[in-house]
Amino acid sequence: MLENETVKAVKVNGVVASTEDILNKSYPIARPCNVVTNGELTDEIAKEHYAYIMSKEGQDVVGANGLMPVATDEPPAYEAANLEGKLTVGGSTSVTPMMEKLKEAYEVLNPKVVINIQSTGSTAGVTGAMDGTYQIGMASRELKDSETEAGALGSAIAMDGIAVIVHPDNPIEDMTVEQVRQVFTGEITTWNGLSK
Repeated sequence: MLENETVKAVKVNGVVASTEDILNKSYPIARPCNVVTNGELTDEIAKEHYAYIMSKEGQDVVGANGLMPVATDEPPAYEAANLEGKLTVGGSTSVTPMMEKLKEAYEVLNPKVVINIQSTGSTAGVTGAMDGTYQIGMASRELKDSETEAGALGSAIAMDGIAVIVHPDNPIEDMTVEQVRQVFTGEITTWNGLSK
């Protein structure tokens, strides 16, 4: 649990905001950082970039940027394929900063590849992947049934978990997701209001 002398993390629905509980999806305030494609990847540069993201080196970049790598076993080391060309990635504004760091690291190893990243939102990332605007889309959410039924494939490259923190002297130890929503929307404005 995240705690120090200035904050303590509160359980949500009885679950701690730990790496393990976020990755196994038992902690309820977490979301995937997905790359989205129109079916299986066929573009060679897109396949190569995805392989980099899921490699040890790529997952190290993910972890260094405050997100949780999804490769829990030791991922394979990356070996550049010496490709040349361009790749367009677009979508989630939340995933963009991490994708920018992945792009920078990838382009050092693949100097003949230019990656253009467009920060347009998760829905635009899915739509763009489906209509060919992007070879890879980004979505910071699960894909909708209508999107997967249309052929969109989402692959988590990282998880983003949000810990609810309070002052260490606060007696609150656990909240429900509904209580968290009520506090952040202003429906509940005092800690005593949580017991109602």
